Amino acid sequence: MKRGNSTLRRAAAGAMTAVMLVGCAGVTASAAGAESFTLGVYSTTDMHGKCYNLNPVDGKEVGNSMLKVATAMEQERSAVDGVLLIDNGDLVQGTPITRYNVNSEAGRNNPMALCLRYIGYDAFVMGNHEFNFTLEVQNNIYDLLESTQSDVGTPVSVVCANYINTETQETDRTPYIIKEYTVGDKTFRVGFLGFENVNVPNWDPSSHYEGHDFVHADNTERTYAYEWTNYWQEQMREEENCDIVILGVHSGEESGLVGAGEDGAVSTGNTAFEPENQVRHLIENTTGIDMVIAGHNHQAGTYTFQNADGQDVTVVNGGGQNLTKTTITLNSDGTFAFGESELVDLTTYENDPGLQALMEPYYEDGLASVDEVVGTISGDWDDVTDLFVRQSDTMDLVHKAQIWATGADLSIASPVAASGFCVGQLIPEGADSAEVSLKNCYSIYRYDNNLLYEIEITGKQIKDWLESVTKDYTVEEDGTISGGGFGTDQIYGVDYDIYLGNPEGSRVVNLTYQGQPVTDDQVFTAAVNSYRLSATPGADSYGWYAATGITATSDAVLWKAETSEQFGEVGGSVPYIIGEYFKAMTAQGQDVTPGSESHWTLNAGTAPETDAVTRLTFVEKLYEAMGSPALEGAAPAFKDLEDSAAMDWAAANGIVSGDGAGNVMPGQTVTREQAAVILMNAATVLEKGPTGAWAVQIPYADGAGISAWAGDGVMWNVIEQYIPVGEDNLFQPQGTITSAEADAMIAALLAE
Repeated sequence: MKRGNSTLRRAAAGAMTAVMLVGCAGVTASAAGAESFTLGVYSTTDMHGKCYNLNPVDGKEVGNSMLKVATAMEQERSAVDGVLLIDNGDLVQGTPITRYNVNSEAGRNNPMALCLRYIGYDAFVMGNHEFNFTLEVQNNIYDLLESTQSDVGTPVSVVCANYINTETQETDRTPYIIKEYTVGDKTFRVGFLGFENVNVPNWDPSSHYEGHDFVHADNTERTYAYEWTNYWQEQMREEENCDIVILGVHSGEESGLVGAGEDGAVSTGNTAFEPENQVRHLIENTTGIDMVIAGHNHQAGTYTFQNADGQDVTVVNGGGQNLTKTTITLNSDGTFAFGESELVDLTTYENDPGLQALMEPYYEDGLASVDEVVGTISGDWDDVTDLFVRQSDTMDLVHKAQIWATGADLSIASPVAASGFCVGQLIPEGADSAEVSLKNCYSIYRYDNNLLYEIEITGKQIKDWLESVTKDYTVEEDGTISGGGFGTDQIYGVDYDIYLGNPEGSRVVNLTYQGQPVTDDQVFTAAVNSYRLSATPGADSYGWYAATGITATSDAVLWKAETSEQFGEVGGSVPYIIGEYFKAMTAQGQDVTPGSESHWTLNAGTAPETDAVTRLTFVEKLYEAMGSPALEGAAPAFKDLEDSAAMDWAAANGIVSGDGAGNVMPGQTVTREQAAVILMNAATVLEKGPTGAWAVQIPYADGAGISAWAGDGVMWNVIEQYIPVGEDNLFQPQGTITSAEADAMIAALLAE
């Protein structure tokens, strides 16, 4: 989708004439007859929808909202002779307030855009999260920012020098603005140029930047240094005759940190050049830049870097928390000097009452939307919060909602629940059920900018992706497993085991679908989010493209939630789709309950080289060893196993219970912790089980990895030692069992 005035913008940008730029230049301040003039350069970045003083999700005070910025800037304007105020991107996405505006009005009357206008920002640099939204939404927001018709505040220039039309190789937005400040007889020209993050194609569907890239085609290394040196330095310094050049770059300082939303940043362990965070690289490989406003990585700070000529360049980053302030003294003799930069602590300011009143209706709308009760949960939910290393009811719920929405065979997703959260926490102690609101859905799945797609995917692509995911994990010295991240997906609908001790490429074993091995050419449909599909050959941070080759424009894409009739009104957003799933269950008179129809395990050791015993085989061995006791007239105990006297007997005697949804997954391998529970239950049937106050401490080195439901069984094994543990003292709860080991365990149980 093109903007109505995009042709004019391209023509102006391509020719670099004053058609587009003269309107951005002008005498903004004058100090005729004065010896000096103090220019205050202020910036915010990564404000992520914080337009109000309360968070509608948790009701807590927002200490660094735009209401604080408004108060701070009102005071700062009286302390300096002139102001240049910049927002460095990631403005809109991040709160239910702004999501409601996007869903209900497609970005028109956007509250964050109104905040910038009210406060009097001069320019806004597009951030990568702006591209979470469709072109229609983006353009509605930008039109409001630049409008001369709005009755709120003043127009704000939307600036981006690297939003490159792939056909014309020209920028389709205003690349820079020029401000003039007169001191005595000297007029200073201060240029401000904006750069978007070059890694947008790593994160967002190409339809959200259709026909564009974020570097010129000849910039094969995707560096800002190349863009500046080859396209903008001469323009700013010689043709525009700028005395001072300031860049707003939606990129980090190359600190090895990757932005991760409101929860801060995650270390990549890599401080070498990376396209995502390259401000240091930009400065050290160029000249002609006096100051850089950084962002994206959510790391607040002020710095001084040296450019290619060894000259100091000021760098500031508000980090989504602070207002930055840098003073520049302009002298009538034509000289200028940068003062010290500082981070202005927004929490020390009051909320601006005028802006608060303006934003209150938007807050109320957002609050009403997330307070809406969407359904009810009941049942025995697990307490798993380490969602990357263990299967959990919380993630199973996400998967089931995604499959419900798409009708797909499988669901692919990584855990993005709130830190330390699990669905079971929503049920009060002593209660059997709890109502669930949309704000709870934000706890289940934090990122409302993840949009749902349905794709076709082969068995080989599934296995290759799971193998790639295993690289995110580390086995610690004590045998525990750490790791995970946004690229660490789990797949629901297939059963599989991961053994991290196996060589890379052969860690995923026992991959089955409905009890049968998955073949390479087998075709499935799968639900997956838009961030995964944004990967391309040149932008593949998580390795999805290398493993699958599937992108947002592939023929493998079958369906998009954001353009669907059912989910278009909620923007195709995953947490909102989870809310729709709850509503659908409520409409059917059902609570949402725990339970899983597929299973996966993550193991520290190597896969057993001998035959691994299935659950059915283990129970059959136990049944036979106990004399094959008769069970008259019993119906099949499990939906997925119709003819098994052994399993029906075990179910009737409380030895096995399945997954709570009527399935026992007989073809899956039995794990050591499952065997411990089965053996304890069998001991109880034999009147050899635990009685009275018997609980003991689990001494195994990997005890933290034992599932909560298996705790009693493993404690009983500490006493009886049916399942042996080696000198390394690792129980290996998700490990498998050979036929010989199963026989030995059952023999130990039956020994007098």
